Amino acid sequence: MTDCTNFKRRHFLVLTGATVGGALTARAAKPKDPRFVSLKEAHQGTLEIDLRIMNQFQTQPQDVQDFYTRCRVAFTGRNPDVELPKICREFKRRTLGGPMLGQLSTDSVAVWVHLPEPEAISVEVVPTAGGKPAVFKAEKSERVVSVLCDGLSADREYHYAVLNSKKQKLGAGTFTTAPAKLSADPFKIAFGTCFHKIGLHRPELMSLIKERDNRAMLILGDSALDGRRDRYGEVYSDYLLRNLSPAWQKMSTNVPIYSAWDDHDYWGDDMGGKTTKQGSPINVDWVRAKWNEQWNNPERDGGRAGIYFDTQIGPVHAIVLDTRSCRVNDERGKKNSYLGKEQMDWLKKTLKKSTAPFILLTSGTMWGDHISNGKDSWGTWDTDGREEVFQCIDAKEGSQVILLSGDRHGARGYAHPRPNGKKIYELEAATMGGVPGPGAYGKDRNEQLFGYPGGTWAFGEFTFEQKNGKPLATFRLIGVDGREMETITLDA
Repeated sequence: MTDCTNFKRRHFLVLTGATVGGALTARAAKPKDPRFVSLKEAHQGTLEIDLRIMNQFQTQPQDVQDFYTRCRVAFTGRNPDVELPKICREFKRRTLGGPMLGQLSTDSVAVWVHLPEPEAISVEVVPTAGGKPAVFKAEKSERVVSVLCDGLSADREYHYAVLNSKKQKLGAGTFTTAPAKLSADPFKIAFGTCFHKIGLHRPELMSLIKERDNRAMLILGDSALDGRRDRYGEVYSDYLLRNLSPAWQKMSTNVPIYSAWDDHDYWGDDMGGKTTKQGSPINVDWVRAKWNEQWNNPERDGGRAGIYFDTQIGPVHAIVLDTRSCRVNDERGKKNSYLGKEQMDWLKKTLKKSTAPFILLTSGTMWGDHISNGKDSWGTWDTDGREEVFQCIDAKEGSQVILLSGDRHGARGYAHPRPNGKKIYELEAATMGGVPGPGAYGKDRNEQLFGYPGGTWAFGEFTFEQKNGKPLATFRLIGVDGREMETITLDA
């Protein structure tokens, strides 16, 4: 690689489906059932509203609703560590969450479980085509544990089961390891943002992600929490609400999850850095610790000032940024105020050393400034820092860097112009919860490839493959009814 030369690449753009107004999904956006929860209500997060979220698409059994209610009271009580095991025994439940897959590679996957009390668990993995099972054990007894299952074969489907110390099954599912390199066989990764708790319970959306053979799912913000700050009981109640969703269980048990946060996961609306808009302190260390605990990311034990990480999903390099907790609030507008100097230095080094044909570079908020006058975006925080990142992308040889973003409640695509006629592509699928938001397009449409407004239900999907000796990535926006609303194909 060289540091300062733009590599040559061709771009094939095929735009399909409706490109104005998002009418394609509007018909399916809101159930007529009066139990449908609005975004404003979801942010309030009372017990009554959360039970409506739980039941708005599929009415859950009464014992599930009672279990959630009892646990929620225990989480906000004085001694949840004592009360929760009692409640689980009463309801004959062995877990508070999971299994959830994560950390997929060519030869490994990690299995996460949240238990009511510390326990030693094991994971049994066997190829679905037949073969000898392999057993992986947790290093120690813990309430929340992620077990790495390694030594597997690339591009192979496996069945797994999670067992407790009494050999009782805690959950089971299937996954397929990542391929070692691109081939004619398509390899898919899904992404999206802005569940706002609501979308986590929509069965069609979760089922499509799995049924379309996505090997992994990138969830990039505003997902399980809604502005809970550091209120212990409410944070854990929101995660339990996620874990009890049959739709979420079906997906996360079979599709490895990678996650990043945005403002509502982090603290509250448009919050970032170490203080609120009013100047009161944010408990950054606590929020990071609980985040790392409740998701199954690489490097989940922390070790750095931020939740950012990078990981190789076979031939695809995912670089997942922390665009909230490392902000420097009193230096907005100055270079490095958005990511912080430590994360920015790490990002530049990580980009430079990557040799993957495709790099997915994620941001919880938008890279461009087209929607809502750049509200909370990179450009309104750190224009110089964003340009420095773009220059690093310009200098990449042999890699196609694709920007992913969220926050602005809609689905949009951009081709950011660069020197010598080059473009950097940004794709946003902030449509996982179908919540209202800005219009489909910004004032200047010259760089915008497509647009769907808030209220749209959809997720993003990439297909990576090798065709005629060239690496190709095809983006599709998939509506809740399974329609391919947009298609953009890029070569490396």
